[in-house]
Amino acid sequence: MVKHMKVAIIVTDEVLECKNKGEFYSLYDNFIKRYGLNDEHNEFGNIEVITSRYSAVQKEWPTDPLSYDGYIITGSASSAYDSNEWIVLLKERIIELDKHEMKMCGICFGHQILVETLGGKIEKNIKGWELGQHTVSLHKDVSVIFDNIINNKNKNKFNNDSANSSRSNSPILKLDGASSSYSSSSSSSPLSSFFPSTQSLKETISIYQIHQDHISILPKDMIPIGITEKSIQGVLKESKKQPGNFYIISFQGHPEFSYDFIHLLISDLQHVDQEMKNISIKTLQQTTCQPWLSNLVFNFFKN
Repeated sequence: MVKHMKVAIIVTDEVLECKNKGEFYSLYDNFIKRYGLNDEHNEFGNIEVITSRYSAVQKEWPTDPLSYDGYIITGSASSAYDSNEWIVLLKERIIELDKHEMKMCGICFGHQILVETLGGKIEKNIKGWELGQHTVSLHKDVSVIFDNIINNKNKNKFNNDSANSSRSNSPILKLDGASSSYSSSSSSSPLSSFFPSTQSLKETISIYQIHQDHISILPKDMIPIGITEKSIQGVLKESKKQPGNFYIISFQGHPEFSYDFIHLLISDLQHVDQEMKNISIKTLQQTTCQPWLSNLVFNFFKN
């Protein structure tokens, strides 16, 4: 039996969409569809992903927002703190989706506007651009959460009191751009006794980066997935209705970008030193963790 999973892709930059013959939208479309990977051999049956495109810039939105299984908010050259009318409207719509705990996946600008809208702060990074391909170490608790998502587990392997304690005591709730520390691997972590062996867990992800804005203040009810020297690399937000499940996932980097597209964007950057662009381009490889992250986000929406 074929089941349909409806995902709305909220396009937040029409210039980027036109930059390479419309490839921008298809990058997200193919990403959530797992590049054609068949899902028929699982307990849920064969799942077909049905995507719909909505332009946030043109203020487009579904007539029945709650009929979707989830939303992907794309990257953009705009900033989440801009006062453009379409950005203000998108924030209002995100607040409504959040009230209903609708599943949302934000990428780059999408990641930033989720944080900015729901209690955090986005600013220009005093450390400058983060460009090229980077390896991000996942926090230990996040590795467990991701493993649970991919393996279709409804609950995480730590209880809610422990998870809440971890977030409220996190030293990363406010950053000044110069220091950012978070460690879930410490023996003093309230989550440490709940983790299974890390041998089977994903500990790092390799991902393309092209951004100058970053999270300076993280909402208290969001979990950072990992940190580089320059920025928080994504967040998770846990459901209040179904503790142990998560309805927001985001990435500062671009798991959906192809090598050719990220190469094009970095090459075309204005007001960036050519030497820096050259160094960043040299870090690019043809392979990233794209298939694994695509499967993660697919299962995030499916569960």
